[in-house]
Amino acid sequence: MSAQALEIVRSALAGRRAWLVGGAVRDERLGRPVADLDVVLDGDPGEGARAIAQAAKRAGTAAACFALSEEFGAWRVVAREGGWQIDVEGMRGDSLQVDLGLRDFTVNAIAEPLEGGEPLDPLGGLEDLRAGRLRAAGPNAFKDDPLRVLRLVRVAVELDLKPEPEALEAARAQAPGLECVSPERVFLELQRIVASERALRGLELMSELGATQVVFPELEAMRVVQQ
Repeated sequence: MSAQALEIVRSALAGRRAWLVGGAVRDERLGRPVADLDVVLDGDPGEGARAIAQAAKRAGTAAACFALSEEFGAWRVVAREGGWQIDVEGMRGDSLQVDLGLRDFTVNAIAEPLEGGEPLDPLGGLEDLRAGRLRAAGPNAFKDDPLRVLRLVRVAVELDLKPEPEALEAARAQAPGLECVSPERVFLELQRIVASERALRGLELMSELGATQVVFPELEAMRVVQQ
């Protein structure tokens, strides 16, 4: 985990209720490199992001902060010379457990107090990591955000996880909703899928889920003709 980024965010948010969540917590436990941090803050994420940018400046690192998502109220802080970025979100619901239950997959619903301590894992994401399986965090995970259909593929191929049948079924049902997702968000997921060492498996899984015919209708048509 980026020691500099972690030190800066801890300094900026000292005394506030905040947690590291998602990919940073997951990847550290998998021994993968971590440069980007995701933070859930019990408070105003914009205020938190500005505090982080100011703390970076005090530490001698120029950083920019900006609103990342109006829908989710997320903000991003980026080191101007590269090296790290920190995304800050406000806590959804009235508790961290509710917030984690609204996330995409159990392996991304693991939190760690910002000041350090034992991980908070109400959905069993750590056990899923050990077992190599990919489960949806809740019954409405894909309905809440159809982009998660592609994210299931991306996480599966990047981390070599096997999606559970229930997750596949739920993703397949919501694949048509990808048509309503912004092209920019779709492109970012596709970019990582095709860059993966298991890109072929990713494309096969996209087809199995009915996602290819939505985002790449011409490619799906060619596949059908070849059969």
